[in-house]
Amino acid sequence: MEDKANIIEAFSEMAPRYEQVVDSELNRFWGWSYSGFINLLLTSMPVQPQDIILDVATGTGVIPSLLEKAGHPSNQIHALDITMSMLLHARRRLGDQDGHTHQHLVCASAMNMPYANSDFTQVICGLATHHMDVKMLILESYRVLRSGGKLTIADAGGSSIWKFPGVKFLVQIAAFIYFFLVENKSRAWAETSAVSNVLSKDDWSLVLMNSGFRNIVIQKLKSRYFWVPSPLLIKAEK
Repeated sequence: MEDKANIIEAFSEMAPRYEQVVDSELNRFWGWSYSGFINLLLTSMPVQPQDIILDVATGTGVIPSLLEKAGHPSNQIHALDITMSMLLHARRRLGDQDGHTHQHLVCASAMNMPYANSDFTQVICGLATHHMDVKMLILESYRVLRSGGKLTIADAGGSSIWKFPGVKFLVQIAAFIYFFLVENKSRAWAETSAVSNVLSKDDWSLVLMNSGFRNIVIQKLKSRYFWVPSPLLIKAEK
């Protein structure tokens, strides 16, 4: 519960400047712009007119906004986030596009999604799984997807050396110091606790297979520094 409170506090404070902060951090550590990273994520998941899409941890609604601008019907795009402040920014962004309030923004946990079984044909999650219980997220994603539905995730991937005693603890200390100095204490605690949720490529494959997913493809993307966890692009099918 304390981790959840830290996450909500950290991202509530960051909501007005979320995109600028993430853009700066992705550039610093990976050499990616935020827009470039999200566009790569979206181009990796071809969307069909009949698709019903769920964007998990939507933040300020960038992904639903881009999907709508690309011509996908707004009534077939759903977005979930645990932080109400983020959703208020998403609501303003999506409402500005068509002059009416977007009806499918939900404030809820991705580990207990308020949707029926097999509601969606696609589930997408960008830059957020490290703040979640990954096994629960994957099970919930499997539950809400229809048979043949697609899961697409992009986030930081852990290194195999993190399994050695003491290494992950050192990474946590470094994360706390960095985010405490650059941001604030709540963000520092949120990112420190997130280190335990960062999975390696092999770990992701195991979690997805054990949850019932098939046709799993995990691509390691470029990172600016060898010591920084490289981003992973993950695709799987129910």
